[in-house]
Amino acid sequence: MDLKGKNVLVVGLGRSGLASARFLKKQGAFVIGFDEKAEDQFKKEDRNCAQELLDEIYYCEIPDEAVDKVQLVVVSPGVPLSKRPLVLAHKKGIEVIGEIELAYRFCKSKNIVAITGTNGKTTTTTLVGEILKKQYKDVVVCGNIGLPFIDTIETSSENTIFVLEVSSFQLETIKYFKPKVGCILNITPDHLNRHMTMENYIKAKMRIFENIDEMGYTVLNYDNNITRDLIGLAKGNVIVFSKNKSQFKNMVFVEKDTIYFTFEGKTQEIMKKDEIFIPGEHNLENALAAISCTLPFGIEKDTIEQVLKTFRGVEHRIEFVAEINGIKFYNDSKGTNTDAAEKALRAFESPIILIAGGYDKGESFEKFASLVAKKVKKVFLLGQTKHKIASELEKIGYKNFELVSTLKEAVRKSFECAQNGDIVLLSPACASWDMFENYEQRGRMFKEYVNELLTTGM
Repeated sequence: MDLKGKNVLVVGLGRSGLASARFLKKQGAFVIGFDEKAEDQFKKEDRNCAQELLDEIYYCEIPDEAVDKVQLVVVSPGVPLSKRPLVLAHKKGIEVIGEIELAYRFCKSKNIVAITGTNGKTTTTTLVGEILKKQYKDVVVCGNIGLPFIDTIETSSENTIFVLEVSSFQLETIKYFKPKVGCILNITPDHLNRHMTMENYIKAKMRIFENIDEMGYTVLNYDNNITRDLIGLAKGNVIVFSKNKSQFKNMVFVEKDTIYFTFEGKTQEIMKKDEIFIPGEHNLENALAAISCTLPFGIEKDTIEQVLKTFRGVEHRIEFVAEINGIKFYNDSKGTNTDAAEKALRAFESPIILIAGGYDKGESFEKFASLVAKKVKKVFLLGQTKHKIASELEKIGYKNFELVSTLKEAVRKSFECAQNGDIVLLSPACASWDMFENYEQRGRMFKEYVNELLTTGM
């Protein structure tokens, strides 16, 4: 793919867009940037970066003639394909791809593990990376976690193993992207404000295996109803993971509290499931998925066991923050949908004080409210969805909730009403974009407010 002298439009000037622009400039392209946000809504350093990288920049609106002159459009994952410049590009036959597809076309290595799913992506991606790093020297973990894929390819070689976390938004804009291993961890309702229907959401996730051939592998969760139904549709060699034993040629499973794998005609015991360091049934699923993703690389059983016994999880996913007066605080800011938050609630037996609410992605909170009523002593609700969640709690007669305006207020009031032995859990069940730049900022602010309690009592 020769980009020298080509006019390329980058739509969306966040982290992914600027990374794409940086790469395109190195390839000799004339790069035009566009973002719907006003210039003064960007941080100064991001504005300066855009000005240095881009040959033309448009904020808020872009004229049709600017789109007319480009030969390629690279769109950031946060931008819906229904936006006018993208629709116009499609009508004119201009190719529209995302950063993942762009990186793939220039990547020297095809040793790629791509992991998607509604929940568990970051934990599983990190875990796969840790297992592979024990046996291989050149392993890069990137994508929707850490560095954009495009930022890593120039320093890679044919032997590099890439472990990518990929979202449904990123998969919408692939064309030739073909991982050696494509994994769908689970599918539950999420991002319906973007995809509009569950059918569209599922189709976006399925794109992870559409280019996989007979030399590749598709990893699927047998215990999730939707991914189980995809087994017959998957491309390549299918590896199934399950918390129960089933009859598949290649699978990772649990039998009598012990984890086994069957792969290429060989069955081997790995370890007791209770020996996995990170707690919770959802993390057992993540571990089974991680094992499945590493089997095609010939990973030794002892390597898998060593990593699973010591891996401590990832930031913002049921992350222990502090204990104050016998009250434990946990940061689960990455719980950006109801299924993730429900898993966090089920991970604890102690009484829970929950902080929830945030950006509305169009999910129903009916099932979530029912579990909250069973597991939670008190809920502090904030953000765009606070009234929506409160309404569902009221319908089932749960009254022990309070609406708050800020996360700091929620942390302070949670501490005030908590008792020795209680858990204060931030697990919003919603995205963060109504009040924060991203879930990472929300999680960091939560930890900052908790640490303030240690010194000031707020």
